[in-house]
Amino acid sequence: MSKQPTPTEITNESGLTFDEWYRKADHAVDRICGLGVDDLPDGNSYDAFISNESPASYVRMILEEEGFPFDE
Repeated sequence: MSKQPTPTEITNESGLTFDEWYRKADHAVDRICGLGVDDLPDGNSYDAFISNESPASYVRMILEEEGFPFDE
């Protein structure tokens, strides 16, 4: 019987664990607006991770939904 991987052992297509992916999302938020990912409204971060969405893309989507004024 094979052992199921724990959540911290699961990797996405990019080879990142969820914890690594979440840290990258946190860093992206900090770069964009000086906050942390935990300061944002709840989003579906695990689904974004599993679907191989980039942390920066996930963060941008959450910020856009909240009306963050990106300089375009």
